[in-house]
Amino acid sequence: MPTRDVAVAYQVKNRPPTVDAVAWLASEGRIRTEGRSLINRVVHIIDTRSGGVVVLVDADRTYHDLGRMAAVMTQDIVLVRPDAKLTREGTDTVAGQACTVWRIEPKDGGSADEARHACITADGVPLRLVEGSGSDASTLYVATRVTYGPQDPARFQRPADYQPLAAVPASPRR
Repeated sequence: MPTRDVAVAYQVKNRPPTVDAVAWLASEGRIRTEGRSLINRVVHIIDTRSGGVVVLVDADRTYHDLGRMAAVMTQDIVLVRPDAKLTREGTDTVAGQACTVWRIEPKDGGSADEARHACITADGVPLRLVEGSGSDASTLYVATRVTYGPQDPARFQRPADYQPLAAVPASPRR
């Protein structure tokens, strides 16, 4: 988790589902991700302290409470886990920010092809994530813009006027 408030725009593969923007409200342990589902733009509000995740669909002003899914929903943005084996591989600069490149190996050891390589700032912001090695390596995301500064806490809450997904009436069939 970053140690201070920050918002990051990412370049990601162009096939949904994707996350192309992430903001952290460090003092409250909250994360807001924005991206594309298979059919809509969606926002995930993640509370890393309770583990709760809420999905917001702005297009129809609905939400869906996913429950305690934070660990799953953050596996690509909260990269350093207590059970991970980390090896420092060097330093780099991404989106104008200095970062350390870490090799992150699966907890079971796994093969070299399963390792991830992440460039993370000293204050915990993930700037790049590559999966695999050599010619089989795949870049999952690269930061294009990093903006440090206070985040609006309201962006990390479900808007009061959003309806639960199940409460939205189905469109009549023609």
